[in-house]
Amino acid sequence: MKKIALLLILSVFAVEMVNAQRGEVRRASRNLNRGNLVEALENIQNALKDESTMSDPGTHVIHAQILMEIAGSEDPQHADLVNEPLIDAFEAMKKAKELDADNSNMLEIQQTNLMLSEYFFNAGAIKYGDNNFSQASNYFMYSYKVSETFGSTDTATLYNAGLSAEIAGETDKAYDIYVQVEELDYDQPFLYSSLANISNARGDEEKAYEWINKGRERYPDNLDMIFAEANIYLTTGNIPEARRILEIAIDRDPDNPNLHYAFAVNYDQMSRDTLFTTEEREFAYQEAIKSYEKAIELKPDYFDAIYNLGAMYFNEGIRLFVDAENKLRKDMDFRAYEKEELKIKEVWLQAQPYLEEAFEMIDSDDENFEVVLRSLRELYMRTDQDDKLEETNEIWHERFGIPEDEE
Repeated sequence: MKKIALLLILSVFAVEMVNAQRGEVRRASRNLNRGNLVEALENIQNALKDESTMSDPGTHVIHAQILMEIAGSEDPQHADLVNEPLIDAFEAMKKAKELDADNSNMLEIQQTNLMLSEYFFNAGAIKYGDNNFSQASNYFMYSYKVSETFGSTDTATLYNAGLSAEIAGETDKAYDIYVQVEELDYDQPFLYSSLANISNARGDEEKAYEWINKGRERYPDNLDMIFAEANIYLTTGNIPEARRILEIAIDRDPDNPNLHYAFAVNYDQMSRDTLFTTEEREFAYQEAIKSYEKAIELKPDYFDAIYNLGAMYFNEGIRLFVDAENKLRKDMDFRAYEKEELKIKEVWLQAQPYLEEAFEMIDSDDENFEVVLRSLRELYMRTDQDDKLEETNEIWHERFGIPEDEE
C-alpha cells in the first residue's frame, strides 16, 4: 500500500509540474500581449527548461514572437535582454517546424515566419542605412531563408544580400549569392556587371568577359552594361576596345558625368602607355583633359575627376622635368633648360587649383587624404610656394609626424 501511495504522489507531482510549465507558456503569451517583454522572456525561458513543454512546437512559436518583439523594441531596458534576438527567433522557428510533425501548428508557424522575414528585412535595411553592410547582408540573407519556408522566392532580398556583401568587401560571399540570383532569372543588369567585376578582381578575365557578354545579350541597350564592359576592358589594358565601347555609351547618354570620367581615365592611361607613339600619347593626354573637364562641368563636386585632372597635370610636369634633366646632362645647355623650366612650372600651376579643390573636399580620415596632401606638398615645393608649403607641412606634422624629406 505504501508503494502505491508513493506512485500516486509522484504521478500527481509530475502532472502538477507539467501544468506548471504549461502555465509558464500561458503567462508568457499574456505578458507578450501586454508588452511585458522582460516577464514574457523569463516565462518562456522557464517553460523551455521542461521537456514536455520544450517538445511542444507552440512553445517555440511564442518564444520566437517574444524575441521578435524584443528586436523591434525601442525601450532601452530591452536592448541587452538577448544578443541576437532575430537569429534566436529563426532557430526557435526551425525547432517549431521540426516538431510540428502533424502540421497542427502550420498556420501559426507560417504567419510567424512571414513576420520574421519582414523583421529581418527591416533590420537589414537599417544596418544598410548605417553603413554596416556586412550585418545588413546577413539579415537580408536570413530574410530570404525565412521566406523560403513559406514557399516564397524573394530574389530582390537575395540580391540585396549580395549587394551588401559586395559593398562590405566580402566578394566571395557576394559572388556566390549573385550566381544564385542569376540562376533565379532576376531582372537586374547590375548583377552581371558585379559578377564580371568580381571575376576580374580574382584574375579570371575569361569569366569576367563571359558574364559581360551574358549581360549584354540580355540587356543590349542598357548603358550600365555598356559602361561595365568598358570598365573590364580598361582594367585589363584593352584601351582601344574600351574607347570604342565608351564612345557608344556617350553617344547614347552625353550628359552622364560617369561616362565622361571613364572616357578620361581611358585616355589618361593611354597617355602614359609607352606602347603608343608619342603623337598618340599626346592626343590621348589632350582628350583626357577634355573628358575630365566635361565630367566636372556636369558634376562640379566630382572628387575623382577633380583630383585625377590635377594629378594628370602634375605628373605631366614630372615627365617634362625628367626629360629636361636628361637633356641637360647630355648637352649642358643651361639656357634651354631654364626656358623648359618655365614651361614645366606652368604645367604644375595648372594642377594647383584642382589639387587644392580636391584637398578642400576630402575628409581628414579618408584613406586618400595622405595621397592628396602629399601631392600638394610636392607641388608647392617644386613651384617655390614657401608659405603654402609651410601650411601643408603643419597639417602633415599634426597628422603624420615629420616627413622624411624634412628629417
